[in-house]
Amino acid sequence: MLTGTGFALTLQADGADLWEAMQQHRFVADIITDRLRPDVFRRYLILEHGFVETAILIFGNAMLKAPAFPQRRRLIGVLHSLAEDQLTYFARVFVALGLEPQSAARPFPEAARQFNDGMLAIAETGSYADTVAIMLAAEWMYGSWCLRAAKTAIRDAELRRWVALHTEAGFLDGVDWLMSEINREAARLDDAGRQRLSGLFREALRLEIGFHEAAYEDWPVPVLKEDWR
Repeated sequence: MLTGTGFALTLQADGADLWEAMQQHRFVADIITDRLRPDVFRRYLILEHGFVETAILIFGNAMLKAPAFPQRRRLIGVLHSLAEDQLTYFARVFVALGLEPQSAARPFPEAARQFNDGMLAIAETGSYADTVAIMLAAEWMYGSWCLRAAKTAIRDAELRRWVALHTEAGFLDGVDWLMSEINREAARLDDAGRQRLSGLFREALRLEIGFHEAAYEDWPVPVLKEDWR
């Protein structure tokens, strides 16, 4: 498990109910018990692919608002990874699973739209610390359940690779960096400012829960190749 430190632990404690709801979400439980339906995984990947552009805008806003060059330099690396590594991954996995390229196009289910729009609105209208808080919620949450899932037997190769992506050193180092940034930012805020960050951390978790639930909704996606497994 990723161990929080400093103010990051306060954020996790303040959002404990939503944190546990996400950690025990049926999407997570279905992966850990190796029973995630192929159509759910397919929808989830489509939703995740659709979020990449939003994530670029979110981190782009953070880069513009960052307090100093070390933070900006780090975020430039994040943006490059999203624009190159992430999109390359999705291009490959869509072919592997027989998904048509247009399957990544909107419209998305309402909960997925709320997630995209809600996270972006916080980044656009809020401070650097606000964006760090919501992305820490998202990435810490992923790293935590993926570390658990990586210890289980996942038969599907693509699903196993997806989990592994969120347990690699680079991803976990990114979570640690976000923790260190939120701790530094919180140290210069008053109680009201820190309470604001706790509220945003909770909001990000709430949006994440809805986003993952959207993968179970019955919305149309292209038929997979018969031999995709």
